[in-house]
Amino acid sequence: MRHRRLGRIRRALTLELYILRQLFTGFVFSVGGMLFVAIPGILVGAIQKLGGVGIGALVGYLPLMIVELVPYLAPIALLLAVVTTYGRIAADNEWTAISMAGVHPLRMLRPALVLTAMIALPLQWVMTDVSPSLNFTKRNYAKNSVMRAMRTLSPGKTELRFKNFYLSARSRGADNRNRFEQVFIHMPATRDGEAQTIIAKSAEFSFDAGNMLVKLKAPRWISGGHDMRVENSLLSCNLDTLFETDTTARDGWKYQDSRELYTRIDNTESKIKQGGPEALEGLTQSQHIIPFKELNAARFEFHMRNTVAASCLMFLLLGVATGLTLRSGAQLGALATGVGYALAYYLLSMRLGKGLALSGAVPQWFAAWAVTLVGTVAGLALSWKALRR
Repeated sequence: MRHRRLGRIRRALTLELYILRQLFTGFVFSVGGMLFVAIPGILVGAIQKLGGVGIGALVGYLPLMIVELVPYLAPIALLLAVVTTYGRIAADNEWTAISMAGVHPLRMLRPALVLTAMIALPLQWVMTDVSPSLNFTKRNYAKNSVMRAMRTLSPGKTELRFKNFYLSARSRGADNRNRFEQVFIHMPATRDGEAQTIIAKSAEFSFDAGNMLVKLKAPRWISGGHDMRVENSLLSCNLDTLFETDTTARDGWKYQDSRELYTRIDNTESKIKQGGPEALEGLTQSQHIIPFKELNAARFEFHMRNTVAASCLMFLLLGVATGLTLRSGAQLGALATGVGYALAYYLLSMRLGKGLALSGAVPQWFAAWAVTLVGTVAGLALSWKALRR
């Protein structure tokens, strides 16, 4: 009897390891496939943000964008891996053979739970601690890349574009690589001033710390409906302000980890309770306060960061149910259903839910968690039904 029981345990463990290997392989291939499809779009976005500063800068920027994208791709990859693995096991009648061997079906879900924990816990850490500061790191990287590129411009380049700054010139200076002849410049609006359009005979660039200095010859200034001409002028553009990497921007709530964000939300709500929204006037984000008009967005952001782990569990349950239920159908149909789950989740939670949260139509925690909770309950019901078949 004892040897028989040990034999069943060994068979069950062997089956669990087999399923775990299949799930892990499916997950890796799903992540790789989605990244392969997404990378061209990521590169286009990087080129637009960096202004075509060179292949080296793009290669360095790409990992930052991929890390930011992984928390959204990994749950979908988990869903696809679960659907294909359990769907194939059911279609090949292996699920029936496992049940006839005396192994409880719930034991065959343990590998999926292990993989889900291995994915969800790191993703939770990335979303709450890494991703917020990563957004600021991307801006800083873009600023430094532009500064390096401006110092090493190729001789024939007569057009520059980064952020909302734009320069077009007829030619480059023969004796000075940093001088452009017959230039048109658009300076974007900043917190300190309006957007400007400048036409000049020449423009010569240099850098002083975080400032881009542009020495203009015979410029014609067009700003706010006014047209002004001067003989010579020195234009100073603060790159930290342009790329939003200055101290004021770094103190913004969007770049804080979840613990700091919760503290700021709590501090802001306490001051509002004491003196209303007027109590926030004159306070800055460096004082651990969130502007009143951004409070709903901050609350929603805090809760959304904490839904990642739960969404992995939701996709696990929906994936198991879909794979086992569509056992007699084509794998393509099961995969299409899985993709439909993912699209519905992100559209409802990140589009509809965010809109309702920002408008204040529903509590921000409800807007962030509602789709995940409903999907998890539905996944439990469907999985229970599929396991009993």
